[in-house]
Amino acid sequence: MKRIILTLILSTLFLTLSAQDIDRDRHIMERVMADTDKYSYASASHDTLEVAVKNAVAMLASQIVTDVKVQAKSEIHSVTGNGDIEERLFYDQIAETFTNVRLKDYHTLVVAKPDRKNSKYTAFVYIEKESIAQIYAEIEEEEREARLAREVQASKDVNFYYNEGCKAVKDVRIGDALKYWYWAYALSIGTNITIGTEPATRFLETKIDQLLSNIQVTAISCDKVKINDLQEKYNVILNIQYKDEASILHKVTNLDYEYNDGYTQQKGARVRDGVGTLELQYELDEVRFYCVYNYDENETPADVYAIVKAKETKKFSSATKMIKISNEAKNVKEVVVNPSEVELPVTYSTQEQEKETTTVAVPSQSKQDLLLGKMESIENAIRTKNYASVKPLFTDEGYDSFLKLVRRGNATIVGKPQYTFMDYGRLTLCRCITMQFRFRNNKQFIENVTFRFNADNLVESLAFTLSDVAESDILQKGDWNRDSRLTLMTFLEDYQTAYALGRDKYLESIFSDNALIIVGNKLESRVVADGVRLVEHVRYDTLSKKQYINRLRGHFATKEYINLNFTETDFQRASNNKEMYGIRVRQEYFSSNYGDVGYLFLLVDLRNELPIIHVRAWQNDKLPLESLIQLNDFY
Repeated sequence: MKRIILTLILSTLFLTLSAQDIDRDRHIMERVMADTDKYSYASASHDTLEVAVKNAVAMLASQIVTDVKVQAKSEIHSVTGNGDIEERLFYDQIAETFTNVRLKDYHTLVVAKPDRKNSKYTAFVYIEKESIAQIYAEIEEEEREARLAREVQASKDVNFYYNEGCKAVKDVRIGDALKYWYWAYALSIGTNITIGTEPATRFLETKIDQLLSNIQVTAISCDKVKINDLQEKYNVILNIQYKDEASILHKVTNLDYEYNDGYTQQKGARVRDGVGTLELQYELDEVRFYCVYNYDENETPADVYAIVKAKETKKFSSATKMIKISNEAKNVKEVVVNPSEVELPVTYSTQEQEKETTTVAVPSQSKQDLLLGKMESIENAIRTKNYASVKPLFTDEGYDSFLKLVRRGNATIVGKPQYTFMDYGRLTLCRCITMQFRFRNNKQFIENVTFRFNADNLVESLAFTLSDVAESDILQKGDWNRDSRLTLMTFLEDYQTAYALGRDKYLESIFSDNALIIVGNKLESRVVADGVRLVEHVRYDTLSKKQYINRLRGHFATKEYINLNFTETDFQRASNNKEMYGIRVRQEYFSSNYGDVGYLFLLVDLRNELPIIHVRAWQNDKLPLESLIQLNDFY
């Protein structure tokens, strides 16, 4: 609209423009050009007057920005603390402001129009230098305010990620702790941010270094595997632990790592409950192992990733460890990585490593022997990739899920499983096989997989087990009946596995037709300028069940993998209905092209044969806990 109005005004002006008017404007132009201490000016020519004026204004703005840079460079250095990045940001701000917003107090003259001598219009624009000084002062003040706001937000972010890292250490999610503390560290560089009374940068460097130093990695087996008649490889299983302040060792989870396989640097599979793996090209006595703490773009918030890329961060030597492959490890051919237990762990203390147990129903010995034989056949089929040989051991749906799991992720078995069987309603659960999954770009995960047998002793479903901590949070609810606890546990296992397998029909079946579904989308506002921080926004949408399932189907069709990880689990039971449960978990969602972290709330109804979700809500992980949706909002 503004452009149309300008065109109309200019058209009307130049229809009536006379030679006398042009002579007058040329006279004014000469006076302006003679007084360079008072005015800045520029001119441009074009076939149309509108473009001539526009180009002249752009040239004037460019000239002003250049002049400001020369005149104010020392002053800018004196009021900013982060060097060239802030300086360039300031100049880009000036250029953007002058050209798009502030350069409005200029005057326009027409000093030539098409006639027998000229083929173009020539526009001359000028501005008083007093106006330039005023604009510069306004921009400088706004930049000071913006810089202060950025510092306040950066302080909040640094302390937020530090606290998230502390929670992760408590849950022995050492990889998460490294990630969060490294983000906080990167954000703090070049600032005066503190954590408590300590300067944040130095404090976080120390915390990260201590955390890395307390990670202990041991090779517990090294098996030679024949690839073909000419070549072999060596599969190593690692025991990865963390030593806390009381010198107690804990199984590490969610840690990413890299290693040298004898030829090149390789990415390892994300550690699950203390288990890691190496694939070596030839037999080695020692392997260089590197703990990852600086993550790629898919697993880093956009604003943090931009800053990490722009800043020079420390390389922590304690992240590198030399792993000895002992002769004892090389001689072990079958390694127990999942100890068989009749009782499941319920609670444990990270300080005292105490465990309590709850008794579970165990099938008869004859049934265990029958199912063990089937599991050994399934195990052999996975190792040899002869999947069809065990199809009779599954229901049709169970076999379909099995094929999706082992083929989609190019699955291999880690170590020699030891199986635990337990009765759960009409099912018998077999826990579990530790499996490694590989995707493009060498993205790898380790998961423990549970197989579920029906009354006919056929596998009807399989699922990724919950982490030890999440499982413990459910089973320790001693005042809840056993079946409810196991139902919640298997339900969450099915829920996270459904995303990995793309089971849209299952997900459709567990949502009520009128479910309240709130989804969050992280949107990025990108500014192309050196040092400009990407601003991340979250938009919340309420979807119908049909809309949500259709969206999921789109994700399943376009993403190579989706991996969900639940942490900080919290469970509540409605006081007026003992079979209505509120589940809140901190969900880490990673896929082949997107990642986010947030709080997921599910209102689950266990009154019928199958669990039903009435409410599903995702919220930003930076919201305070007291403001998150919870069971009390509904009951």
